[in-house]
This record gives sequence, C-alpha cells and structure tokens, in this order.
Amino acid sequence: MANPHYRRGFKKEANELARELREEMGLAPHEPLCPWRLAEHLCVPVQPLSDFSADPEVAYLASVSGSQEFSAIVAYEGLSAFVIYSDQHSVPRQAANIAHELAHIVLRHPPKPPVNPDGTRDYRKELEDEASWLGPALLVSEEAALYVVEQRMSAATAADQYGVSQELLTMRINVTAARKRVARRRAA
Repeated sequence: MANPHYRRGFKKEANELARELREEMGLAPHEPLCPWRLAEHLCVPVQPLSDFSADPEVAYLASVSGSQEFSAIVAYEGLSAFVIYSDQHSVPRQAANIAHELAHIVLRHPPKPPVNPDGTRDYRKELEDEASWLGPALLVSEEAALYVVEQRMSAATAADQYGVSQELLTMRINVTAARKRVARRRAA
C-alpha cells in the first residue's frame, strides 16, 4: 500500500483536534480518551453489529465485507450520524474502529452510502487516510505518547491504560517521535 499523502497541515490539525476534544471533555491533553464517551460527547449513537442481527440491510452490509472483516461504519439517518461497529473484535480493536469512524464525523467528511449500487463498499482513499491518522491520535494524543515515554511505561501497561492495542500505541509513539523528544529533554 502506498504511503498516504495528507493535505498541508493535516497532522498538526489532527493533534489540535485531539487536544481540543479532550479539553471539551474535561480531560488533560495526556489522559486516555474513551471512544464510547467521545461518541456520547459528540451526540453520535454507537451500536454493536449484534444489535442488528435481524436487520437485513445491515446483515447484507456485513456480508459484503465479510463478518470477520467488518470493523465499523458511519451511517446516516437524515442528517444524524451513527456508528455501527463489530462487537466480535477485541475491545482495543473496537475502540480503534469507533475512533476511526468518529474521525470521519469530526473531520466533516461528506456522508456516503455504505454500499455502491454494484454491491461494493464506497472507499475514498484520501478520506480513509485522514480518519486512519486522526482515529489513533484521538486515542493516544501527541501528549499521551510523550507522557508514556516520560513515565517509562511498558507498552503493555500503557496500552491497557489507554484501551488500545500495543501496535497502535507503538505507532503513535513512533509517529510523534516521542522517544527522541523525551531523550532530548533529558539530555538538556
């Protein structure tokens, strides 16, 4: 897969959004952010896929992706957005999936039908790339990545504290250059 190309200033904007949303929710910039609480704060209902087992449209959507592959989706009823997520995944993956979908809403990506007329998923790479950057930034902010490194937390402990996978945590530490930044501070 090719490296994503983000519009100028997007990564800075994502960090600012993660900071602003934490502030709105009464959290310090480094504190864990629960995506279920964020959804509530944004007035976005979040429902597990299992709640829709009798709904043929949702069952079809999951079957298009494959029930093991289906992660989450933003759906709209009129102007109101809601998120449907697979509750078959681990809780850290559910958190990442929900954060990704909330990122689409926070970034005001235009609504789109979940499935094209030919039965395929509607996928716009640039929008997915943005949500794939902001979603993890919401869960592990730049300040959180720095805090984890400063506190010398183990990956397992930090991942548990932030409700994410160790892979997502490590990715955020790497993309924020948290280890290098903390090492420079300690050396100064």
